[in-house]
Amino acid sequence: MAAHYRSGFGLPQEAIFDTARTDRLYTNRWFFAGTRGDVAAKRDWFRFRVLDEELFLLHGSDGVIRCFVNRCAHQSARLVHGDHGTTSARMVCPNHSWSYSITTGTLEAAAMMGPGFMDTEVAKCSQLTEVPCREVAGMVFATLGEESVLDDLDQVEAILAPYTDPFALDQGGYRLAHHHREVVPANWLMVMINNRECCHCQQNHKGLVELFDPSSFNGARSDSYDALVQRGVERWEAAGRAWSEDAFETHDAVRVARYPLREGWKSITFDGQAACTRLIGGWEDHDASTLSMWFNPNAWIHFTSDHIGTNWVLPIDSGSCVLYSSWIVRDDAIEGVDYDLDHLTEVWKVTNAEDVGLCKSMTDGARSRFYQPGPFGDDEQFCRQFCDWFMRSSNAPG
Repeated sequence: MAAHYRSGFGLPQEAIFDTARTDRLYTNRWFFAGTRGDVAAKRDWFRFRVLDEELFLLHGSDGVIRCFVNRCAHQSARLVHGDHGTTSARMVCPNHSWSYSITTGTLEAAAMMGPGFMDTEVAKCSQLTEVPCREVAGMVFATLGEESVLDDLDQVEAILAPYTDPFALDQGGYRLAHHHREVVPANWLMVMINNRECCHCQQNHKGLVELFDPSSFNGARSDSYDALVQRGVERWEAAGRAWSEDAFETHDAVRVARYPLREGWKSITFDGQAACTRLIGGWEDHDASTLSMWFNPNAWIHFTSDHIGTNWVLPIDSGSCVLYSSWIVRDDAIEGVDYDLDHLTEVWKVTNAEDVGLCKSMTDGARSRFYQPGPFGDDEQFCRQFCDWFMRSSNAPG
């Protein structure tokens, strides 16, 4: 209950494990569901789950990405299986071959139903269930509620445009190099709170911290880091790149900023070498920076000069969630020629695996009968913001 929450401290136990509260959040707000790169070509689909609902993104023949419930209107069979794939010109149910338009979701053919069925009111009402879906700068958001009552994506779109416009992800020209997902034995809120700070990084992410100057973590400052940032700013401004941080303090939907990588680094790789030889975002050479974004409630994304790394989490129940990760490259990049898949994906695969244990430990501790929310430090301000936002956005109406 909200009455038990104190800003600046962790979430109340009853809020952490309250799936009804989580359901309200995913009904009241937009959540990250993937990118245009995950469904880059027409007829591509991408399956995901939120609590008890299974859905899929579908790139229609008209170029629009929509989100449908993964359920046939005939006998409720799942229409797509696996993580992602490509459908035929129609979405055909594998059970009884009912088929649907991939742009409107309307029923186009109903095997075994006899002549005249397609002209009936039942047939006209037998269509795929579409949930609100909106694309912002090539990133796809969905909601289980009514789109008409939500306005946070208007804010997100205005904030991101100066940063993301050079990449033109929404205009295509990208493809999915690799997708990885795993069920994490942790509460999704613990995953997000862990993600909103890096006070744990020096001790737990030995590889990740080597990509950055040590002073870039936890509010530390040094002359060397200030000089690194200044060189980056001069480079970014000369290239017409937005770089300054726009954080959660001024709005509650997104945090965005460009950060310098360690001197000489070309991309988000452990060895600092290029992840892909094909550049994106209009860059003429590899740049030692990452354009990073964090979305409430469930995503963190990093654009570099040669690929886009996306990570997001969606709840299954009170004690588990699914962690989704995708690596997006230019559509003409060839695996084994322009990039090595292990090299491209290793940083986030290793870092996320390290976080799984931390988040499970946090979840186990939060289940204790002796649990009390702990205080956040100054360098955990985005944890405080996330918890404030979650409690406000997931409250029961009235």
